[in-house]
Amino acid sequence: MQEEMSENLDELRSMLVTFRVSELQMLLGFAGRNKSGRKNELQQRALELLRVRSHPIQQKIRDLYKAIQQSGALNSTVIPQSSPGHKELPPSTLNTNMSQTQGGIPRATATVHPYNMDTRLTV
Repeated sequence: MQEEMSENLDELRSMLVTFRVSELQMLLGFAGRNKSGRKNELQQRALELLRVRSHPIQQKIRDLYKAIQQSGALNSTVIPQSSPGHKELPPSTLNTNMSQTQGGIPRATATVHPYNMDTRLTV
């Protein structure tokens, strides 16, 4: 029985480390905990929830993990687009368009364009 609980906690830990900030915030909000902070802080708080051994919290972790898998966020190479011409990109294209990876999962980054503001006053 004790070994089974340990394996269960290991499985839940593995799920937690795949969560993005949004999933960590959902979990912490569900548990009534502080949702602000850096990702590593949120992960630490989420891992502390496992010590409580609350069935509803453990179920929420499983539900969030399942939702991530079903959305394809863990194992898909599709970049979400709002246009109807939504296309899958070959892996070689992904590497040039994605500059961040996390846990082997490519993450899109925003392109920042320089902005020049005209500071002259017109009277």
